Amino acid sequence: MVLALVASPSPACLASAAMIFDSVPWKAQLAKDAAEIDASAAKRPSAKRSLLIERNVFVGAYAIRKLDESFRLSSAFLDEPITVKHYPVIRSGYSPIRHPDFERFFAMEQPQARSLTRRRLLNVLIHSAVFVEVLGPRGRCQGVLVASDRTVRHGLYEVELPDLTNLMRLVAAEFPTVMTIRTAEDGTWTVWTGHDPPTLQDD
Repeated sequence: MVLALVASPSPACLASAAMIFDSVPWKAQLAKDAAEIDASAAKRPSAKRSLLIERNVFVGAYAIRKLDESFRLSSAFLDEPITVKHYPVIRSGYSPIRHPDFERFFAMEQPQARSLTRRRLLNVLIHSAVFVEVLGPRGRCQGVLVASDRTVRHGLYEVELPDLTNLMRLVAAEFPTVMTIRTAEDGTWTVWTGHDPPTLQDD
């Protein structure tokens, strides 16, 4: 579990410190964007389709991270795992601008199962240096190949599109019912959000 530490003179400032005060419209938009991603994925490949998918995934990932930073998700929500495929590097020097051919640099025929936390996946998406659709039957987008400017040195991740849209829908339905704030002597807060009384002494 990750607990947020916030430096401020008083917990009374929490509402103004959080970037997103009313999470309802943000979460409603995530549900709409998830539906648009699913609808776009079923259409014929085109530049417009690619734009809609990439934009909604990127903006959705950023919105989810901001909701978490604003204490609008349960503290443990983004620590849950997502299973992805990992294509390790077999040759250094890959550039997304100069090298469109992944096979020279990554073991595309030897994917490895990996587990990423939701938080880690969001960061990879937000800082993506590689973002490419994975096509299935009839050109349907069934996932994305993604890597950040840092993780691309180690390989590519393949994330199934339903896992991304499902995460967006889960966030849209996630409304913590309990918030606990503990203030240390140095003025730092420990903020916990969730659905049951927390056990801060165990974290």
